[in-house]
Amino acid sequence: MIDRRPIGVFDSGIGGLTVARAINDLLPNESILYFGDTAHLPYGEKSPELIRRYSSHITQHLVESGCKAIVVACNSASSNAIEAIVKAAGPKVPVIDMVTPVVRSISAEDGCKSVGLIGTRATISSGLYHETIKQLNSKITLVSRATPLLASAIEEGFFNDSIPGAVLEAYFADNNFDHIDCMILGCTHYPLVREEVQALLSKGVKVIDSPKIIAQELKRVLTENTNSSTPDHQFQVSDLTDNFKFSAHHFFGSDVNLEEVSFS
Repeated sequence: MIDRRPIGVFDSGIGGLTVARAINDLLPNESILYFGDTAHLPYGEKSPELIRRYSSHITQHLVESGCKAIVVACNSASSNAIEAIVKAAGPKVPVIDMVTPVVRSISAEDGCKSVGLIGTRATISSGLYHETIKQLNSKITLVSRATPLLASAIEEGFFNDSIPGAVLEAYFADNNFDHIDCMILGCTHYPLVREEVQALLSKGVKVIDSPKIIAQELKRVLTENTNSSTPDHQFQVSDLTDNFKFSAHHFFGSDVNLEEVSFS
C-alpha cells in the first residue's frame, strides 16, 4: 500500500539538514517536511525544560501536518526531550531519535571499543549516550566532551570555513581523543565539518556517519513506502534567516519550498 504522507524532520537550525539529505539519498521517493526552530537556536545551550517545550510543540505541528513518522534530527532534543516527543507524536506515529540507532550500530562493531563523543552541552550533560552504551554494550569505553561553541560556529562558518576549524582545534588541543577507535559526532551540525574532525584524529579512527544510520533506521521502521512519484519536500522555520535559506538551497537545490511558521 502506498503512503504518500511526508516524513517530519526537525532541528533547531541547519544541522538537521544533514539528516534530511541522508534520508533523501536513501529514500528518494519519500516527501520530507522539515522544521528548523531558528528562532530558538541553539538548543544545546537551553534548559531541558525549554527543549522539551519547543520539541513538543514542533512534534504536534508535524503530526497535525500529516507526517507519518518523526525524525528528531537534533541530539540535544533526542537527549533531553524524547519522552515528551513520543507523547506528543502519539501511538500511531513512530519517532526516530539520534542516539539509540547510533549506539546500537557501534555496539555491533568489533572495531569500536573506545569511543569518542563531541556534542552540545545539553547532549553531554544529559548522560544519555553513556547510559545507552552501558545498556547495549558495557564493554565500550566512552570519552566525551562538550563543544558548546561549535554548532554556532558552524552556523556562521558555513560561509567561512576557517571559523569551525579554529574552534575544533581548540577543543582537540589537549589530545583527549588520542586513543579512541571511533568518534560520534553528537550534533547534527557536526557532519558539516567531518573532514576537519577526521584530520584532528589519529590515523584509522572511524568517524561514525550518524545521518546515514538514522536514514537506515527510518527505512527499517517504515512499513509502507511511496512509489516512484516525485517527492514534495517542504521546509519551514520559526525565523527565516539568510543562513537557513543558503543551507536549504545548498542541500536540496534552488527550488526549495521554504516558509516561516510561528507558534502562538
